[in-house]
Amino acid sequence: MTALPDKLTGFNRVEFEDTCRRRFFFGLAFDPYGGTAGLYDLGPPMCAMKANMLSFWRQHFVLEENMCEVDTTCLTPEEVFIASGHVTRFNDVMVRDTVSGECIRADKYIEEFCETKLKDPKITPEDIDTFKKLHNAAGSFNKDELAAVIAKYSLKSPKGNALSEPFPFNLMFSSKIGPEGHKTGYLRPELAQGIILNFKRLMDSGNAQRMPFAGACIGNAFRNEIAPRAALIRVREFTLAEIEHFVNPSQKAHAKFDRIKDVQFHAWTRALQSANKEPEVMTIGDAVANKLVDNETLGYFIARTQLFLAACGAKYVRFRQHHLNEMAHYAQDCWDAELLTSYGWVECVGIADRSAYDLTCHSKGSGKELSAREEFAEPVMVRTLQRTINKAAAGKAFGKNNAAVVAHINNLSEEECVALGEQLQSGEVEITLPTGTVKLSSAIVQFTFKDEKVSGRNYIPSVIEPSFGIGRVLYSILEQSYWIRRDDTGKNDKRAVYSLSPLMAPQKVAILPLMVKPELEPLMISLRDELVVLGISNRTDDSGAAIGKKYARVDELGVPFCITLDFAGDGCVTLRERDSAKQVRVPREAVCGVVQALCRTVNPRDWASVEAEFPAQGSSE
Repeated sequence: MTALPDKLTGFNRVEFEDTCRRRFFFGLAFDPYGGTAGLYDLGPPMCAMKANMLSFWRQHFVLEENMCEVDTTCLTPEEVFIASGHVTRFNDVMVRDTVSGECIRADKYIEEFCETKLKDPKITPEDIDTFKKLHNAAGSFNKDELAAVIAKYSLKSPKGNALSEPFPFNLMFSSKIGPEGHKTGYLRPELAQGIILNFKRLMDSGNAQRMPFAGACIGNAFRNEIAPRAALIRVREFTLAEIEHFVNPSQKAHAKFDRIKDVQFHAWTRALQSANKEPEVMTIGDAVANKLVDNETLGYFIARTQLFLAACGAKYVRFRQHHLNEMAHYAQDCWDAELLTSYGWVECVGIADRSAYDLTCHSKGSGKELSAREEFAEPVMVRTLQRTINKAAAGKAFGKNNAAVVAHINNLSEEECVALGEQLQSGEVEITLPTGTVKLSSAIVQFTFKDEKVSGRNYIPSVIEPSFGIGRVLYSILEQSYWIRRDDTGKNDKRAVYSLSPLMAPQKVAILPLMVKPELEPLMISLRDELVVLGISNRTDDSGAAIGKKYARVDELGVPFCITLDFAGDGCVTLRERDSAKQVRVPREAVCGVVQALCRTVNPRDWASVEAEFPAQGSSE
C-alpha cells in the first residue's frame, strides 16, 4: 500500500462545487425559500450512486454473512433512549458567542484553530508538535478540558467576541407522540437500538437460536448538528447502514478470519497518534495477534470494511483507533474508517466492540430477558446466587408496594445482592423505590450461594457494530475521484472528470450517435434495450452537439464507458474508456457483453484486455 497524502493535491473546491451544482449531484434543500443549514437533497447522479453503494453493501455484508435485515422506525419512545443512555449522554460540547449568540461546536472549533496555526510559515517545530497533538486529541476532550484550551489560547468567536463556558448540547430531535402530547419521543440518531431491541425476534425466528449472528438495517437518522457545514459531511438528516453482530462475550473468534487475515490497512493506533506519527501499514492478522485490535470479530469487520471501501473506489483510507478517554465506558475497542477530503480526514465508518452494554441496559429498562443460551459439552459445577423472599412477611410489610419490592430485588446484580446481604446482617436497610421508601430485613429477604451441576448457561451477548455514514462515504469518494482533464494546448482546462468506478458510476455506459441521423436511431434503441436486459444502467445523448462535447458531458457525470455510433458500415461501434479517453472498434453484437464484463461487481474485466483484443480507434476528442 502506498503512503497516504496530507491533502488532496491539485483539488479546487470552487470548481468541484460548481460541477456538483451544475450537474445536480446534490443541493441545499428548500432552496427557493433560502434553504436550511444541514439539510440537502440528492440529485439524479447521487441517487444512482447511493443505490449502487447500498446494493453492493447488501451483497458485501448482508448476503456474505447471512445477516438478518430489518427496517425499523425513525420515531422512538423516550424510555428506549433513557435506558440506552442517549437522553443523558448523547451530547456534543458547545460554546456561544456572548454577543451574537452564535452556537459553535467546541472540539471542531479547536481543530480549526490548530489547522490555522499549522499553516503559519513561521511556526516552530515545537509548536508543530503541540498543535498536531491538540488537533488529534480535541475530539476526545470533555467540557472542562475544552474550557482549559479555550482559556489557554484566549480563543474568540469567528466575530472576535468572547466565548461562553462550554456546555453539553443533546443532539436528538424531540417530538410528541399522539394527539394528547403526553408521550415524548425522539427521532433516532442511530439505527442500533432498533436492531438490538429485535434481538430475541431475530434469534428465535430469523436465526433459529444460533449464535453468533448479525442484524442489519439501512435508513435515515437525525442529529441536531450544532454547526452544519462542509456539504454532506456535517448534516442533520442522513442515511446510515448499520450492523449489530451478536457474539458470545467469551468467544470472539471469527470463523472466516483466516480469509481476511492478510488484508492490509493503514492503522493509526492510539500510540501512533499520541506520538504524532503517521499511520502504519499492517495486516489485520498482525494487528489482532499483537492485540492492537482487541479481537478477531472486530478485526474481521475492519478488514471487510477496507475491502468494501476499496471496491467502491475510495483511494485514501485510514483506520483511527479511539483513545481510551474517547471511548464510551462500556466499549472494548473502537476504530473509525476515515476518508481524506478537502476538509481533511473525515470519519465515515465507525467499528466498535460495544460489549454487552446495550442488551443489558434494555433488559433492565424493559424488564424482559434479552439473553442467549450456551450449552456446555459436559455438565459443570457452578456456584449460583439464590434470592429467597419470604412472601408472607413481604406482603404484610409492604402491602401494595410488595410487587415493586420483589421486582427491585430480582433486578439487582449479583454484586449488589452480595453487598445488600452484608448490610442486612447488621440490621434493616432502607431502599428507595419509585413508589416510596421501604425497609428490608433479613427476615424478609436472604441471599445465599448454592453449588449446582448445569449443562449450559444463559448470557447477554456482546455487540460488534460497524456503522456506515453513507452520505459521507459518497461525498468523500466524489471528491477523491474528481480531476480536470488537460491537453497540450490548454484548451480543455475546465473539462471536469469524475473517475468513479463502474460499480459506483450513476450510469455505466453512454450511447452517443456521432451525428443526429434517423438511420442511427434503430441501432441506438436496440443497444439500449439490450443493455437494460443485461441490467446495465445507461444514458443516451442524441443532441446535435459535437462528439467531443458529448464526451465532456458524460465525463462530468462519471460515466466510465461510451458507445459511439457512426456510418462506417463495418458492423462495429466505437467503445471509449473515460479516464484514458482511448477508443477501440468492437463488433455491434459483442459490445454489450464487453461492457457487462467491464462492469462486473466481482472480478471485472480490465480495459487493457479490451485494447489487446480489439483494434484501436483514433481519438475524436
